[in-house]
Amino acid sequence: MKASITSLLLVSVLFGCSSKQEPTPKLQHARLTEPQSELIALGIARLMHSKPINVTEDAFINSSILVIETFNDVDIQEQRRSGSYQDMPERFELLIKNQMCFVRHLDSKATEPLPLVKCKPSN
Repeated sequence: MKASITSLLLVSVLFGCSSKQEPTPKLQHARLTEPQSELIALGIARLMHSKPINVTEDAFINSSILVIETFNDVDIQEQRRSGSYQDMPERFELLIKNQMCFVRHLDSKATEPLPLVKCKPSN
């Protein structure tokens, strides 16, 4: 009796492992369906643990990549001071998985969900 229970459990495990499962969807490159620069700016600020930045209205509309050039020395009106040098640009990508949009920092691979943003997979 004990052997048949063990056999039944073994068969159940084997069939359970071999049953077809849907693959887990991967993150895909995406583009916005409409301008949403404020939501993108807030998402990037959360991702980078910084103040919100200015993002152009066409960010992520035509491409899944966004490059933000930063300056190391900015005055109160956000104008570059003379003699300051340009830092390396920050690069981000817009991604989608299961209709949820994400922004990812390309250098660190840190990713932030954007639950209110509407995007679609890039083709």
